Amino acid sequence: MNQPGSCKVAGVPREPVYHGDYSFNTGELKQFSALDYVFFSAVLIISASIGLYHAWKDRQKKALDDYLLAGRSMNPLPVGLSLLASFMSAITLLGTPAELYNYTTIYFWIGLGYFFVIAGAAHIYIPVFYNLQVTSAYEYLEKRFNKGVRTAASLTFVLQMILYMALVLYAPSLALNAGKTDSVTIILL
Repeated sequence: MNQPGSCKVAGVPREPVYHGDYSFNTGELKQFSALDYVFFSAVLIISASIGLYHAWKDRQKKALDDYLLAGRSMNPLPVGLSLLASFMSAITLLGTPAELYNYTTIYFWIGLGYFFVIAGAAHIYIPVFYNLQVTSAYEYLEKRFNKGVRTAASLTFVLQMILYMALVLYAPSLALNAGKTDSVTIILL
């Protein structure tokens, strides 16, 4: 076994890329301690408690607008943060550094393009949805065409999300599984 702080590739000891007590430097698998389990459990309990509290507090509200749209009175900041969080995935977190490394600042143009897309959506699509009082693009499709088009679009989206979620779960698990072998040290060196 390697000495702590040294990496071995093809039998040749090398200086570690990252200094520290990381598993790819030491070769030892770290596991949760009792304190880690306490903090992890506390985060889960607090998150569940927030949901249960709001479910109990709002149990008298039966309107669909209150449930889906928070009564159409929510501050834009939490709505925006919620949308931002829904677009972040493990693939984004794993892929962005690789994209920046491979294509340097070209990736910046994608981020810049988002501002044009946001401006276009805010000035073209959102006013139409707001004036029609629809809550989703599927509801708009039903009003514009018929229920069959709405169903077809919904099923297409469900199929796309099933395939996407399979990829979103597989890619990070593949990266995490690589940490259990020496392939991580080979990649890092």
